[in-house]
Amino acid sequence: MKRILLFILLLVGLSAYAQKDNRIVIGTVDTIYSKALNEKRSIQVHVPEGDKNQHYPVLYILDGEEHFQSAVAISEQLSGLIPPMIVVGIDNMGHSSRERDLTPTKVNSSALVNDGDARLSGGGENFFRFMEKELIPYIDSKYPTASYRMISGHSLGGLAVVNAFFNHTNLFNSYITLDPSIWWDQQKWIKKCEGEMSKHDFKNKSLFVGIANNIPPGMDTISILKDTGIIAPVTQAVLPFVHVIRDSKPVGLRWSSKFYPNERHGTVELISEYDALRFLFDFYTFRTSQFSGHPELNEDSVLAAHYKMVSEKMGYTVLPTENTVNELAYSCMGNRKMTVAYKLFIRNTKLYPNSSNVFDSLGDYYVTAGDKQKAIEAFTKALSIQEVDDTRRKLNELKK
Repeated sequence: MKRILLFILLLVGLSAYAQKDNRIVIGTVDTIYSKALNEKRSIQVHVPEGDKNQHYPVLYILDGEEHFQSAVAISEQLSGLIPPMIVVGIDNMGHSSRERDLTPTKVNSSALVNDGDARLSGGGENFFRFMEKELIPYIDSKYPTASYRMISGHSLGGLAVVNAFFNHTNLFNSYITLDPSIWWDQQKWIKKCEGEMSKHDFKNKSLFVGIANNIPPGMDTISILKDTGIIAPVTQAVLPFVHVIRDSKPVGLRWSSKFYPNERHGTVELISEYDALRFLFDFYTFRTSQFSGHPELNEDSVLAAHYKMVSEKMGYTVLPTENTVNELAYSCMGNRKMTVAYKLFIRNTKLYPNSSNVFDSLGDYYVTAGDKQKAIEAFTKALSIQEVDDTRRKLNELKK
């Protein structure tokens, strides 16, 4: 697992920027004082490189000290398959208490399966008050955020995510809970929530549940549920939780779960975070392969319809990238679908009017179409935005 993490961090390092002293930077350490928690909280923030006017969905990561870097790496590695996103790691360890922040109810020491301070438990509602009233407004005011928000947590962090899923449903669009400790409080709190699931409206909400293989040797998913001990409390709580979701068919909820037979509680977070983001945004990618063998399809119309659908799911306008439109336009031009190619090149100039490249590409179209004067105008426009040697060469050749 460490090798996988190092490999992914290397990949994200390639897309991060290097400062003058050759450090690789993937984010910023920030702080915010919380009146709700009566303390200063540390956060880590990653903002993708991109157009200064672009806004991004936000992924909030609990236990940021442990999971922020891997979440950034995964989001960068999946760029194009999922939208570029701001990642906010919330530190829940160190001076602050995980048991306080991440648990929905107060328990006594005998109710704790693992070591912890029960006296501090039950501060989950106050923690989400901090998130809703302080942290999220702070992030929205300081960073280029879009309206789509996700929250992800593992273990006790996963417990907090499930709590938010039931009791703060409108705070996030998507919920990622990885091997969550919903055994908490002898499962009394989760049983209450499950009983009320049919009353919830989860319209336009998504949920991913990752489940590690914590089952002792010699047992299976059936026998572990019959065991009266507490040898695998996470599994004994999570599997019934998944069954309840499947049986109750919550209104509007789009969800998935995955069992990882080769991962334990302590190793499942990395691979399940990857799978969760792939699931949440399986609608996002525009696939040019859909045009293969289908010359009757109009690429410009299909592109527009796809991003209309993506925008509806995300809740804000999502535009195709400059490269996506450009590559599709050149493909159409290569297939002699000149009318469609023209529409795509023009679309790009309207979407990205400050890009030299889109006007250079439009010039290439006019050269292929045999319109020398318009090609000269397009290349001239490109050079007025940015001086590029190749564009200058093409313009000079046309003027000879």
